[in-house]
Amino acid sequence: MSDASIVPGGVDSSLPEASEGPAPASITEGLAEVLPVNAKRKDGKNDVFYNPAQVFNRDLSVLVLSVFAKVREEEFAEKDRLRLERFRAKVKVPEVVQGEQADERENEACKELPKEGDQPPSSLLGQEEVPNEGDQPGLRSKEEVPNEGDQPGPSSKEMRQLQLPTPSGLKVLEALAATGIRTVRYAKELPFGPGGIASIVANDLDPNAVEHMKRNFAHNELPSHVQAVNSDANAHMYSKRAKGTGGLGLSAYDVIDLDPYGTVAPFIDSAVQAVADGGLLCITSTDMPVLGGNHPETCFARYGGSALKCGYVHEMALRLVLHAFATAAARCGREVRPLLSVSIDFYVRLFVRVFDSPARVKRHASKTGLVHQCVQCESFFVQKFGEIEGSKEAKFKVARVTVPGSECPECKGRMKVGGPFHCGPLYDRDFLQRCLQVCSAENMSSLPGIVSWKKITGLLTAMSEENDEALYYKLPNLCKSLKVNQMPLRQFRGTLISLGYRVSHFHREPQAIKTDAPNHVVFDLLRLWAEEHPPTNCPLPELLKKEFSLSRPLEWKTESHEGDKVAKFLPNPEPNWGPKPRARSGVEKPEDPTEPDSKKPRREEEKLKEPRPA
Repeated sequence: MSDASIVPGGVDSSLPEASEGPAPASITEGLAEVLPVNAKRKDGKNDVFYNPAQVFNRDLSVLVLSVFAKVREEEFAEKDRLRLERFRAKVKVPEVVQGEQADERENEACKELPKEGDQPPSSLLGQEEVPNEGDQPGLRSKEEVPNEGDQPGPSSKEMRQLQLPTPSGLKVLEALAATGIRTVRYAKELPFGPGGIASIVANDLDPNAVEHMKRNFAHNELPSHVQAVNSDANAHMYSKRAKGTGGLGLSAYDVIDLDPYGTVAPFIDSAVQAVADGGLLCITSTDMPVLGGNHPETCFARYGGSALKCGYVHEMALRLVLHAFATAAARCGREVRPLLSVSIDFYVRLFVRVFDSPARVKRHASKTGLVHQCVQCESFFVQKFGEIEGSKEAKFKVARVTVPGSECPECKGRMKVGGPFHCGPLYDRDFLQRCLQVCSAENMSSLPGIVSWKKITGLLTAMSEENDEALYYKLPNLCKSLKVNQMPLRQFRGTLISLGYRVSHFHREPQAIKTDAPNHVVFDLLRLWAEEHPPTNCPLPELLKKEFSLSRPLEWKTESHEGDKVAKFLPNPEPNWGPKPRARSGVEKPEDPTEPDSKKPRREEEKLKEPRPA
């Protein structure tokens, strides 16, 4: 099917006829407008998947890509500058040659640079510029120049590197595109060229979705650098690997966006190999029942770690997905560095960079750990797998055991184990601040398609105030374990700060106590509160019997508010805000008159009950 099959009104004549009634309206999001996904079929199924609850996801992605494109451009410019400096040092342009003369010499030298496989020109390797009498520049053969202290000329490899073209924008792959609305938004809301987009490939396995994308691209008048591809996502990414035999190197995708229906696990291995060195992976996973601990055996099979049903479930979900990507990348000698890791609504969204760095892969063990969680109280202890000693010359060692045994030291309860998971930072602070700068009132106009500025600003502000400690306590759960009255949050946090510990919230949970304070300090404060507000029927008497470890008297302190007053924890825009049914590909089947009524698909009009007569 070609784009020429579009008929007036934006509906393809080859699609099955919809039920009687008004034609479904086009979907407008940001600067994109996509054609209907055939939501009025008689069988109640959609040809192509579209979920309006993911608008915030796409808004955030547009913002992140706009910032990353500039970061990528700055990095390439810096690499070009360093290459040029090394080249100048090798050809030895004299200090007396300055200004326009030096620029002319450099330009003439660069014009004679060889192509790949050629030998370096003798004009660069066999001659050296030296000043003549009167400080006038001139040339003389290398044999006439003393050898002592001479530096060898630039190698053929260095000169080929100097010839490498600077990428003129991001090469983006949307591996599971469905309607292609994310691709349309990237193409229409981000600039084309340096500091923006160079090309976009929108891929989907479903031929119906690909044809729908082509119609959407034509409807939005997208340029030729935006393409729709019908292939298996893994096969496509494996065929475009950045490393190894036949690897594309700098020609590989700078950005790969993964937004599957359900788990992202099947696409992890191919994605970490297909993205370019320093490229960006945009990851969505919506299998929160699995990541939330309902099925720990399935979670371990998908992500290589078991989830626990605890108060920190949303953060652990992020860390499990990060662990899966970091482990897959480490096997290829690549390092994963998180830029932003967000738990939103019913899914997780992560933005990570992948670097070729066999040396830094050795740090993977020190950023991976297990959590030992008490089954009775809220006590937990994180055990890392590795330790690093030294700053200049790192020494890697197996970690010492820092967690208790099988019995909780606070309440004598049984311990359970979760993980392994990523226990390093979830964010890049510099990148986070650059995203917040775009959210300022004077910069919002640069991205006119984003409509969720208030929620994005609140979320990024909450993340900027969050510390890097792994996992957190929830204050209501702490008080519930002793059946004591709720403690004021700012009072608990302020007291921990007065004792010299760091404490913050989690961007998804305002009642979180995310702190570097030892577990016994947190429970000492809880015991102190229980002394002042005795519970009537404490379910964990052993917890109250433990000796107080902090020095007395201890005075409660209230946390002072710092920073801008920004709404950080906004409610969902409407009830039942969550995932939508999966798209059902294929042509609508005609009704079978011999089929029993009980097996016929329920239609929308059959679900409506007629009002009873008065």
